[in-house]
Amino acid sequence: MTRNRIVFALSLIGIAMAVYVLQSFLRQAPIVCISTGCEVVRKNSAAWPFGIPVPAFGLVGYSIIAICAFLKTMNYERRTMNLLSNIMLGVAIFGVAFVSWFTYTELFVIRGVCTWCAISTVNMYIIAFLVLLDRQKHEVHR
Repeated sequence: MTRNRIVFALSLIGIAMAVYVLQSFLRQAPIVCISTGCEVVRKNSAAWPFGIPVPAFGLVGYSIIAICAFLKTMNYERRTMNLLSNIMLGVAIFGVAFVSWFTYTELFVIRGVCTWCAISTVNMYIIAFLVLLDRQKHEVHR
């Protein structure tokens, strides 16, 4: 249960970061950043896959994980809890793949690193690790 609460909290942090960065993408406005990397990334077309700003993907992913983590605090039957865990795991795995791809894109295509994106990458890796540990724990107790 503690792991789930940490995942929930990290997801809320992810949502806050995604909203902050997304508004800068949509308004075409600069954000607070340690370097010029955030602006370089925001202005590059590679940060808009399929015409969608990268932070929008993060906002959706973090929101799904947060909702599932919240619902896991309810007293549902085992089948529903497993479904929630599976959804969280699937979204977390997609999230890790996505942030890994985007970090590669930042480094080798855009040639700039957004500080917020880097923090979000670490956040998603931690969430995925915790979700995976939680899932394995439930598999052992079946």
